[in-house]
Amino acid sequence: MKRLAISLLIIVLLTIFVPSFTILAQSTHTPHENPATAPSSSDPVALLLAYSTTFELASLGQYQDATSLLKELENTNIPDELRHIISRYHTLAEQLITTLNNIESLLDQASALSMRYQHRDAGQKLDAAKTAIFDVQLLLQEIGSATDVKADILGVFAASATPQLKQTYQRLKESLHRLSELNNELGQLRQIISDDPFAVIRSSHYYPTSLMVSAPETAYPGLPITISGRVTSTGGKPDRTIRVLLDNYQLAEETLHGLFSIEVIPLPETTTGKHSLTVTTAPLGHHSGASEEVSIDIVRLPIQTYIRVPRLIVLPRPIQVSGEVLHDYFPVQDARVSLAFRKSSVTARTATDGSFTTAVRPPQLSVSTPVSANPFFTTATTVELPLDLSLVGPQELTITIEPAEPWYTPLQIKRQVFAVNPVNIGLMLTAFFALGLLVYNQVRSRVLAVREEEFIAQPRMKGQSPIIPKPEIKYKLSSIKSRILSAYMSGLKTVEKITGVAMSVHTTLREFLTTATPHLPTATRSFSELTSITEVSLYSAHRLDEDTVARAERLATTIQEELHRETA
Repeated sequence: MKRLAISLLIIVLLTIFVPSFTILAQSTHTPHENPATAPSSSDPVALLLAYSTTFELASLGQYQDATSLLKELENTNIPDELRHIISRYHTLAEQLITTLNNIESLLDQASALSMRYQHRDAGQKLDAAKTAIFDVQLLLQEIGSATDVKADILGVFAASATPQLKQTYQRLKESLHRLSELNNELGQLRQIISDDPFAVIRSSHYYPTSLMVSAPETAYPGLPITISGRVTSTGGKPDRTIRVLLDNYQLAEETLHGLFSIEVIPLPETTTGKHSLTVTTAPLGHHSGASEEVSIDIVRLPIQTYIRVPRLIVLPRPIQVSGEVLHDYFPVQDARVSLAFRKSSVTARTATDGSFTTAVRPPQLSVSTPVSANPFFTTATTVELPLDLSLVGPQELTITIEPAEPWYTPLQIKRQVFAVNPVNIGLMLTAFFALGLLVYNQVRSRVLAVREEEFIAQPRMKGQSPIIPKPEIKYKLSSIKSRILSAYMSGLKTVEKITGVAMSVHTTLREFLTTATPHLPTATRSFSELTSITEVSLYSAHRLDEDTVARAERLATTIQEELHRETA
């Protein structure tokens, strides 16, 4: 089924372009099958026959027909083993047909320029034609090699190849040979024009076409312009298809002959600057194609605007901006006016008289049309302001105007305004006052705490009032640490009672030992050893044993006995 579909498709194409050529009879009804879902075709006869027909059309100067047939072949499903070679072969065939068409056009232009004594321009065309003729020779060599490779893959040289396959391959080679002869003819024609610019050129394969074009030097995006000219060709006056392109984008296409006038509109998104406007007529039968290129400047019309912006703004009050948008004193209506202030933005449209007004106003986004005595201000817009921590200073206000018509130039204006934010100023002063009060209270509390510690740390001298003992602190520690700390607390209470020196909350064991030692009559060594054992128990990772605990308890008892004996 897949071979039959592809074969019949190529047969129908051959019937359209070469009616006089007859091939093997097939069914007159072509099945309707989607090429994208149809299985791949591997009919070598149909494939070779299609390319031989394409090259035969090109050898007759029917480049447009040859190109159309190539485009039809793009829809043919190719087996995977042939996909790469066929893709390359197809690309070479397209380049060959395009280059041959270009050579004929260049020779035609060179002949016309020579007749008008424009020998320098004619020489440039002849040089370009010479390069193109050499390119055709290289392309024919590549296509010849690719043809042999393709034929080998299709089994043309195999012993089992059918006579029909071999005949089709031979026909493809002959069509390539005719293209080589056509290229030689074009080379000879180029030499004739080069040697004798005024020679009357007659060729059996094409008639020269002359194309004259007139276009304005300036155009505007979205506004129409008129392209006029004349297309003529010897050997009759057939209708020709005229195409107008701006930077390779087609703006118009019309079929006519002789004088023509075509109205085109540049695209609204066309950028400003120099652009290439090309008018072409494609080859038709034995009539060559022609092309003319002119430079055109795309510009946009300038707009003027009168903006009224307050020099001083008090936040968060609304910022009123108004004005008019004009072009040569004529209003520009429906233009988009954008107002940007910091991270806020609002948009309005100009009225029929070109006027607008916008306002940035808290607290919420809304759109309204107020009644105004001034007829120039008909549109009002409000937008919510974000949190603004500024106090006083210059701020930038940006107004962007984008006309609805593409032939106008957008405009952006930046204005400096002086902004005052009294709300933020009050909040800032309140924050500074609260921070100062907090710092003052903290400093005062620290001074009182230092004075209290100094008073508690004073030792009791003779004649001083007795110090009230501190309440006993209960600790929840492990069994060993708890017993050692209990022994230390017992010895500490005896030392504080005898010396009158109280241990402060912030005093370490070592510091208290240094302070109390001068006031101890006896038991100095015992209390020092007990302090060391307690420090090791509290701060060292070393695990103490029962002997150390018993030693600490004996030291506490010894301190009590020595001090009580001394005071007795």
